[in-house]
Amino acid sequence: MKKAIYKKIIYQILMLMIVVFLYLPIYQMIITSLRPAELPWESPAPLFPEKITFSNFLKAFQLVPRMPRYLLNSFIYGIGVSTISLLVAIPAGYALARFKFLLRKGLMVIVIYANMFAPIMLLVPIYVIMRKFGLINTYFSVILSGSIFTIPLSTWLVTSYMQGIPKDIEEAALIDGCTTYSTIYRIVIPMISPALVAVFIYAFITGWSQQFILALGLIKNDQLMPIVQGLYQFFSRSSVRWNELMAAILISTIIPVIMFLLVQKYIVKGLTAGGLKE
Repeated sequence: MKKAIYKKIIYQILMLMIVVFLYLPIYQMIITSLRPAELPWESPAPLFPEKITFSNFLKAFQLVPRMPRYLLNSFIYGIGVSTISLLVAIPAGYALARFKFLLRKGLMVIVIYANMFAPIMLLVPIYVIMRKFGLINTYFSVILSGSIFTIPLSTWLVTSYMQGIPKDIEEAALIDGCTTYSTIYRIVIPMISPALVAVFIYAFITGWSQQFILALGLIKNDQLMPIVQGLYQFFSRSSVRWNELMAAILISTIIPVIMFLLVQKYIVKGLTAGGLKE
């Protein structure tokens, strides 16, 4: 009994150490953003600020006057990627979960392996294709490119969630006169709505994190830049003002953090929805 308690304590201490290690850069970023710019830099950096000021956040908007525009662009890109991912993942996931066809299992393996490609690996062919179709410097170029990397895992997750729905419910709806499409719309989608919210947020956050790499090759118009590219374009022109930069980065995380907090309970339900199998 004591051995089990000691083992549990050791596991909790190790988990706490890992969490502290992972969140230490974020904590240091917050401390830097609250630190007055006139204070001299110390090495190693202090864990607690000597003084606290919020002026760096106001200066960030002064240094990057188009920050609201950049945030709006990132939001549009994220919503676009999430929407396309769901529009493809729902019918694809239903087909993989319900229909029996040749090479079905092989296709599911290919779908998950497609998620292994990083955007930087395919940036050149993506740029060539987008330029051929005249989509450079458009919202659609980043949205379509970003959805390429979120659709595979989104499809896999939706497939797993749909496999947890008993077929008897769909068969009863078909007997009552529903078509396959109306069954998906009226029965299946409402039943897995928490899971779809989880997939939507996953696609949004993933699309948000990939905007910088994709926009570097596809967006040259300053009015269409996402927040990360906009900050990079500004702070790379001269010496980096770290206090204002950290404040600007914190501001850029507001949208995904708020979205995550608003739908947190649905994400938890969604991530556990695929655990029930027939």
